[in-house]
Amino acid sequence: MDQQSFVVSGRGAKPPSSVPELKEAFRLRARGLKGGRLEVAKFTLSHPYDVAFASAREVAERAGVSTTTVMRLINDLGFEKYAAFQQLFREELRRGRQ
Repeated sequence: MDQQSFVVSGRGAKPPSSVPELKEAFRLRARGLKGGRLEVAKFTLSHPYDVAFASAREVAERAGVSTTTVMRLINDLGFEKYAAFQQLFREELRRGRQ
């Protein structure tokens, strides 16, 4: 595992199922989150509406990182696809929480 790795749930483990769970996962692993992955985490939590409706490429551009960095963080969290990660934010917006 390289120095930039950030593992919240590990291989085969269930990814966060809500934005509050995601926030808690980021909080618990804050020291392991560095560089571009940290920028993506900050952006996603600060701009939930953008994440809910923007592509991974658009999120990467807005966070100032590569699309690969966004996808690595998503995969580290246990998500197989960006759409599944994005769905957390859509559901959160439906509930009225931002």
